[in-house]
Amino acid sequence: MHAENNTNCVELPGFVFDLEHEELRATCGARVALRAQVFSVLRCLARRPGALVTKDELMHAVWPRVVVTEDSLVQCIGELRRALHDDTHRIVVTEARRGYRLVPSQGVQASSAEGPQPFVFHQDIRFVTVVGGARIAYATSGRGMPVVRAAHWMTHLDWDWRSATLGPRIQALSRLHQLVRYDGRGYGLSDTEIPPATLDQSVDDLDAVVESAGLDRFALLGTAGGAAVAIRYAARHPQRVTGLLLLGGYARGLLRRSQGSAAAENFNAMLRLLEDGWAQDNPAFRQLMTSLHWPGATLQQMQSFNELQRVSCGPKTAVDMLRRNAEFDASEDLSAVSCPTLVMHSPRDARVPFEEGRRIAAAISGARLEPFDSPNHTPLSGEPAFEHVQQLIEDFLLDLGVDQPSIDRHARGRLVLHAVDGGRTGAPDSPRASKAS
Repeated sequence: MHAENNTNCVELPGFVFDLEHEELRATCGARVALRAQVFSVLRCLARRPGALVTKDELMHAVWPRVVVTEDSLVQCIGELRRALHDDTHRIVVTEARRGYRLVPSQGVQASSAEGPQPFVFHQDIRFVTVVGGARIAYATSGRGMPVVRAAHWMTHLDWDWRSATLGPRIQALSRLHQLVRYDGRGYGLSDTEIPPATLDQSVDDLDAVVESAGLDRFALLGTAGGAAVAIRYAARHPQRVTGLLLLGGYARGLLRRSQGSAAAENFNAMLRLLEDGWAQDNPAFRQLMTSLHWPGATLQQMQSFNELQRVSCGPKTAVDMLRRNAEFDASEDLSAVSCPTLVMHSPRDARVPFEEGRRIAAAISGARLEPFDSPNHTPLSGEPAFEHVQQLIEDFLLDLGVDQPSIDRHARGRLVLHAVDGGRTGAPDSPRASKAS
């Protein structure tokens, strides 16, 4: 039990927080400016140094008469860590699903065997031949209990892990789990110049990948169109899926949920634009898809996804894939899903309406719906919702027991947030040769 701090100052590595004069100073004496809300968070933590301060306590103290989401607190914690140069989260420590604690200088060690260790991403790329003879490329990265990501729009195994859009999530998951992901038919490192898969073929391809990878039971992650694949797989293979995570997903493709002729005409017009301009050096046509997915992206993130789309496949495959995915419909499978399910969706998603996420959560028995605040289809590194969603994923997997048993809950909380920051790739968006087996 930690008592409230009765001294006037809290010494932190490289800084001193003066409670009496209410200011944060660097050890050189320079005053550090903080937003009012960030300062209030620091003040609450500093009054009980080393003690757990719950999220509810912090939110009540900082926003006493205002209703805010947890994203607001996450953003303040991120700003505070940046001000304290706390890249490894050893000063402001996260206690998973509980809150935070401020560790003063005497409690911060230069290095800790139980703390987060430097993470170097490595993946093993292999191939499996599916029904019909197509060769599907899949990659395994990280260690721990397995999480499988169903194939979705525009991936390339040797490119997406270092991209500014998909890379941070791939690396964060790989730090804590054995992540298995694959390129669908016609794009990435899988066989090209073949038609995109139907929904049933996509489910069969997923099954072939997990069989080839030697997986028995695993959590299944579905994003966008990958959600329909994951839903049908979970319904058909309940003995294998320990939990279902759906992020910005849909059970019904665009043409299945928008029956009107206007929606079909607009969709077909977009397909004509993409087919005409996809392969051009000018990325304006690919930018159309990028803007739909991530309107809140930075310029660098947009350019990264534009390039990822260019290298993933040719224009005909891109258009054929969009047309095929628009016809996906796993609605009838929803009631057959029996595993724990977490549905994460932004109410501001311009790519897949929030109503699709709500509809999925309502139709799967016991499913939990978690809205997150972002203008993007899925959160991008650098926005508060990215860390929020990653914590939701890790908490869900922790409850399933899909984690490394040697990591306790408190240590895992520190690892999760380190993985979020550490997963932000600084590698260039350029392909390299991968060794396939």
